Amino acid sequence: MHRVARRTLTSLLCTAVVALAGCSSPSAPVVPAAEPSIASTPVVPPVPAVAAAPSTSRVVGGAVRRDAYVLLSGGGTPLSNNYSQYVQARAIAAFFERECPSESTWVFFGIGNRDGAPPLLADARRELKRDGLVLQSWLPGTLKNNRPATRESFLKALRDEILPTVRGGGTLYLFVGDHGREVGTGEKKESAITLWQLKRRPSAGWFTDAKEILGVAELQRILADGLGGGRVVFCMTQCHAGGFHELGVRRDMSPPRDWFRVAPAGARGFVAGWQLRVAGFTATDQASAAAGCDADPDPDYWAGYERFLPESLLGIDLLSGAAKGQPTRSLAEAHVGATLVDRTIDKPRATSEHYLEAWARTIETRLVGANLTPPAAAAVANFQRAVDTGRLDATEPAFRERQAQLARFTVQLIHDVPVAAAVLSRGTKAQLEAEIRARGRGGPRPAARTTMTELRRLWTEVLRPAWKAAVLGGKVPGLDAATLAFEKQLLALEDEGKQLLLPRGANDTPLLNEIFWNSSYAMPRTFNPQKAQAVARWGAERRTRIVEWARRAGSPAVRDAAQKIGPAPVFTEQVPRPMSRRTAAERVLYYRRILAAWQFLLAMDAGPALAELQSLIELERLPVRPAT
Repeated sequence: MHRVARRTLTSLLCTAVVALAGCSSPSAPVVPAAEPSIASTPVVPPVPAVAAAPSTSRVVGGAVRRDAYVLLSGGGTPLSNNYSQYVQARAIAAFFERECPSESTWVFFGIGNRDGAPPLLADARRELKRDGLVLQSWLPGTLKNNRPATRESFLKALRDEILPTVRGGGTLYLFVGDHGREVGTGEKKESAITLWQLKRRPSAGWFTDAKEILGVAELQRILADGLGGGRVVFCMTQCHAGGFHELGVRRDMSPPRDWFRVAPAGARGFVAGWQLRVAGFTATDQASAAAGCDADPDPDYWAGYERFLPESLLGIDLLSGAAKGQPTRSLAEAHVGATLVDRTIDKPRATSEHYLEAWARTIETRLVGANLTPPAAAAVANFQRAVDTGRLDATEPAFRERQAQLARFTVQLIHDVPVAAAVLSRGTKAQLEAEIRARGRGGPRPAARTTMTELRRLWTEVLRPAWKAAVLGGKVPGLDAATLAFEKQLLALEDEGKQLLLPRGANDTPLLNEIFWNSSYAMPRTFNPQKAQAVARWGAERRTRIVEWARRAGSPAVRDAAQKIGPAPVFTEQVPRPMSRRTAAERVLYYRRILAAWQFLLAMDAGPALAELQSLIELERLPVRPAT
């Protein structure tokens, strides 16, 4: 896809802390051309030197309790595994080296390139800006003691090595920087992580394995079987991550029968809403994309929970490694720091809040309008007023503490989106929902000067035949050998029906695929810098160069087609858009609903539910570092 503006879209797990990162983009299929032949690979900035790590074994009741630290990142294919994921993974791996014992760490990134070993494949995509062009490049995502981020590799280690390490009561810190997506339908729809999907065929060539995903239900079963006395604290920064709160918390809560005058069919006493000792933080909910996954993360413009959470936790700039504030003791503290500066589409949340939202949903769908006892009916009415007005009267200390935290978030949102200050600070539920529904506020889009269908026809029937004849006849000046060979390959593919110049839906995946395999970036052992640069540059400027040639052609029809098709857009760096009114309203309404649900539970003196909530909060606040 040609870019005219910077893209801003973009798991810590006995006690276990999981950080997941990435973005929701379907993994691009990688269909190899002939494997080209690398004398050197792109330079990766160094990570800070590491000191000896302290032991994380602790003696509890005469038994040794060990902690574990796991990084799972770099999923998809070389076309979708963006450089920002490697930057984040590199920082987390360096944290492991600095502060964690080597026998308690596991790293899974991309295809499994390891420090000190010949790289298998360039598995991280990095875009480079040159002369108004966005040039593609790839590098091996090498990390110390790295393993492939595949189902086979990760799940085997999780069952056989990681969970046995912590099931006696230790802490597993699992950082996952990956893509996320929703899978399934209806009640079985869930969040899933995209693992590494590009695999070598036993005979020859490569293929994309779409089964390389890991959903909530499967991971929950594995944890339930092997977690034992352990606990999980996670932070997921990938798209659609919110469903992973349900590793430990039920999706739907069950109101006790004694809240009803006449109990509905199936009503019981209190049903536990917390099933596994798992809690943590996500960049957003299950239904939404997240920000931060970027092939060219810029020091000034790269934004999102993917960046801000690790930076808040580690106290460093992920790109430069320079100090950036004080590191935090816990993911809960890092979450607060990240949320305050995250002005993207993200909707950060904690498992304790997901638990309260489940209660809010239960109140809204099962208690409103039901035949309730007078105290329950009064508490439901108070819940509705609190959501509608934001006014709360509960005084319990933990409630007040969370209320103050969310008030800080809201004040920051008002500062970030001043045009919506009135509705964010004192708007009704209906007014907030109206902001959320109002997607675009601009006028009608102008009609396209020439439809894309017509442009494709002009390319296919008029311009391309003339261009192909000139290329094959050696009549196009200024093409070096590598560029000429690559263009002939593209023309041959277009003869077979591929749309590479004006692809449908602006999908540049087919062209990216050809650049990857034909540039020599793919195979680090045979990397050729001159060839890589030539092929990558031609991939970026092909449309512009063809149009320039056609404008000087002898045929009026070819010149007219070139004029209508026009050159490719030129990349210009732009400041990221400010936070939208919609995102700010979504966050504020979410805050209101979870606080109103908490106040409802307090009013109903729902002791078991409040105890679960307190346990979740305590779990989220566990310190991350071995020495704390």
